[in-house]
Amino acid sequence: MEIKHRVRDRAEHHLRVAAMEEMRRRHPSGTTAPYRETGGLLWRRVFVPLYARVPWELKERAMHALRMTAERSGWTAPQRRPDEPWRPPQTRA
Repeated sequence: MEIKHRVRDRAEHHLRVAAMEEMRRRHPSGTTAPYRETGGLLWRRVFVPLYARVPWELKERAMHALRMTAERSGWTAPQRRPDEPWRPPQTRA
């Protein structure tokens, strides 16, 4: 597997784990301690908090520079403002 794919998979995994941990903290309901995987200390302690503080525009530029977007396959995102919700494109009848 290409290194950028491994890095992206690892980053997505740790961001997902951090999101699940945040949900668990907000909505505690279990009677057992949550599972905590070992390793990934750099990802959990450095990458995840840093990622949360970086503005989206910078993240987007980095993804384009590293060619980590779906645009390579010919797909382009619909034009909209960052605060505008996604809507399916209008079809012509």
